[in-house]
Amino acid sequence: MPSQDDKSYEPIAELVRINPVPSLIMDMETLTIVLVNEATAKLLGRPEKELLGKSVLDFVPAADVPEVYRAVEEPPPEGETQWRCLVDGGKTLHVRLKYRDTTFRGRRARFIVATGITSAVINP
Repeated sequence: MPSQDDKSYEPIAELVRINPVPSLIMDMETLTIVLVNEATAKLLGRPEKELLGKSVLDFVPAADVPEVYRAVEEPPPEGETQWRCLVDGGKTLHVRLKYRDTTFRGRRARFIVATGITSAVINP
């Protein structure tokens, strides 16, 4: 692991990678996934590399897109929200998310962690 003196060291990136629960970093301007961990890839049923550069909007039902934009533009003050999430195989899950706005690689970003996932399949 690089030292904290190393200019390339990104503690938040390491936190995402080692987190045992689904976690990702989303670019706030483009809503694209810029970093994702193995737990998120398993949840969504896709390889990590395939998720990079995808919009988070690709993983929510079309009816929920306005709510996602609202959560990005006017986030709840407590730093927690819920989204429905489309996973591989056509299932829709409710996911409770905690987040923190940050800067990642010089851009505005949001660090997102899934703190609760319903196992029941919810029809979109």
